[in-house]
Amino acid sequence: MTDDVTHRPDPSHGITGRVLGVAGILGGLFLLAAFVVDIPPNVNTARIYAFLIGSLAVVVGVSSRVGGVAPGRAWVAALPALLGIGGLLVWELLATGRPSPFAGDFGLVGFYLALLSWLGSAWFGLMTFRMGGLARWAALALAVGSVLAVLGIDRLGLTSSSGPTIFGPISLVGIALSGIAWVLLGLDLLLRAQPHQARVSSSA
Repeated sequence: MTDDVTHRPDPSHGITGRVLGVAGILGGLFLLAAFVVDIPPNVNTARIYAFLIGSLAVVVGVSSRVGGVAPGRAWVAALPALLGIGGLLVWELLATGRPSPFAGDFGLVGFYLALLSWLGSAWFGLMTFRMGGLARWAALALAVGSVLAVLGIDRLGLTSSSGPTIFGPISLVGIALSGIAWVLLGLDLLLRAQPHQARVSSSA
């Protein structure tokens, strides 16, 4: 069944949670920025860094809250996203300055990390939605958007710039939905100052 439980107020009800929330908001906005303005390649690298850091901040903030009630479940939900997003951030840092970062084994590692980051985010969003409390519908939007975004990864071969298909626009919708979701989850961390109810499933 599903029980109502209250998230602990520390650490994300204080200054730490607000900082994590702001980072998440900025990360989501940087992801969405590409939909409204042309971004030069050198600036785009910084945009990706900001998005990945912001995503990590939200995952840590949400998991810290839920962890006061169901620590095992909270970190099971968060671990794939932490590994994927954190690994992709490291890959992006190492890719800076490389002449062909998407080629060879290095590029293959980047592909798998990107795949893990999107699927890990989808898993995190779904689990957060099921546990409730923290912007449930934003968490669901993150789950759906992240799955759709995967469809546009080049190495999957579902779409490309030379051979566009319907999966290209679908992927863009997913990326936009994910960006909005990260912003809303960040806002929830920033603004929610009091303990609140979350639903955690348990066996009768």
